[in-house]
Amino acid sequence: MTGLTRRTALGGLATAGLAAGGLAGRAKAQTAVTLKIAYPAWDSTEQQKAVTGIFADYERLNPNVKIELISLPFPVLRQRLVVSARAGDPPDIAYCDGRWVPEMAAPGLLQDITQEVGKLDRADWYEEPWRGATLNQRLFAVPDRIDPWMVYYNTDLFEKAGIATFPKTMEELAETAKKLTIGGVYGWGLLGAKDASLISRYINFLYAFHGDLLTPDGKKSAFAQPESIAALRFYTDLLVKHKAAQPSAMANGLNDVNQLFLTGRAAMIIDGPWRAGSLREQAPNLKWSVAQLPPAAGKSPRYLTSSWYYAMFKGGRNQAEAFRFVEFLLKPENMAKSVVTLPARKSAARDARFATPAYAPWLAAVPAAIPFTVTAKFTEIADVVGDAVQQVLAGRATAEAAAADASKRIDGLLA
Repeated sequence: MTGLTRRTALGGLATAGLAAGGLAGRAKAQTAVTLKIAYPAWDSTEQQKAVTGIFADYERLNPNVKIELISLPFPVLRQRLVVSARAGDPPDIAYCDGRWVPEMAAPGLLQDITQEVGKLDRADWYEEPWRGATLNQRLFAVPDRIDPWMVYYNTDLFEKAGIATFPKTMEELAETAKKLTIGGVYGWGLLGAKDASLISRYINFLYAFHGDLLTPDGKKSAFAQPESIAALRFYTDLLVKHKAAQPSAMANGLNDVNQLFLTGRAAMIIDGPWRAGSLREQAPNLKWSVAQLPPAAGKSPRYLTSSWYYAMFKGGRNQAEAFRFVEFLLKPENMAKSVVTLPARKSAARDARFATPAYAPWLAAVPAAIPFTVTAKFTEIADVVGDAVQQVLAGRATAEAAAADASKRIDGLLA
């Protein structure tokens, strides 16, 4: 493509000529416009081709616009975005994990786009992802994709163990994991290392027990409530009590757990829909399927959906043109091509691409999936949760004591 360029780091973005006021005040026509969009590293080559192809389509339709792609690995993307925004040198647009939107909106780094979003057909979007885009009843991002999390399980190992159906409750899940743990194979690939991936895995269990990080008003910790304690106990008991997870779990991060599943040494892991593509590429002979994480006994199904959003930074020079580009990216036909998982628009989800057996369980999972807790303190709270998990895994605290200590720390963050 002629105009699309790629950079591998945020930095050197022009800051001169910033205009004051809202989007309308920045909508002056320009003979040539460069829009910088920060994007995480690609999940697959197919995604890369689809997204960059859409960028090229926009350039062809708008000859005065050049799209500059700033590609960064997921683990460092959030930090780089915050640093560049605080330095007054942000990209025009960023593709953001839902956890980051309130964290960047609260200190005023993101542009309030409530008025612009009002022009969109919001009824065509699934409702839950909008929660992650909202802070103090104002909108700071638009959902592009939704990722309900499910359990990946090795069907050969299930068949070998004589397990015909996937467990229906968390209690059955523990028994199934124990039955699968034999001969160097572990029933559950447990992520216990305190890294950015732990909270995503753990919060699924928290939701399964109908616990949460915060109270509904977001002002107090809910981590020491009975449901939350039960979730912490269950997650850690997979190793501590049931011995149904790998002994090295406390030191194992995302790559370690994925490798256990890829090599047939873990029978079950939990992850988002993007994992399916990497499994097909990296382990074409591995036989696996997916199932919803079962709820605790007597509870309704409840698990995580992570979401990704397009957001714009306050102080960008090309706000009006940037939102026009976002609108183009969010067209149903473009969203259906570009998302590596599920589209956030219902009309895009009706595309023929998703009318296949492979997508059916993910679409069926959408109604019971809920987003991450919306808080500007998410990263700090996730760090506290990681400490609690490690305390129990190491035998230094009971679930009750670790939850109580974590809850006090979370309240301190919110004070």
